[in-house]
Amino acid sequence: MARILSVADSFDAMTTHRPYKATVSTESALLQLRQCAGTQFDPEIVEAFLQAFADGAVSL
Repeated sequence: MARILSVADSFDAMTTHRPYKATVSTESALLQLRQCAGTQFDPEIVEAFLQAFADGAVSL
């Protein structure tokens, strides 16, 4: 569960306005998740998140 929340929370943190950090585009956030798969994030979870996003199951 923690691995799933880590990916979802990181995506939210990157794409949601924060007073201390500028947002990044959805595409940039997805790219960063992909680049960090296997090191910072579980690669299977990242792949499932990317697939869910592509299928429209993840909404902004």
